[in-house]
Amino acid sequence: MKCPKCKSRMYAEKFYDFVRVFDAWKCCACGEIIDHTILANRARSQNLFLG
Repeated sequence: MKCPKCKSRMYAEKFYDFVRVFDAWKCCACGEIIDHTILANRARSQNLFLG
């Protein structure tokens, strides 16, 4: 997967919260993190429909 911010390589990483564990993509170069919630919020703010 390519980073939408810097076009570098992204890798899957597991993140831990106080309540839950979730998987997300993290960029090797800039540190951008993308998961399902982030994508949904970005789509909502741009009035897009993900299906």
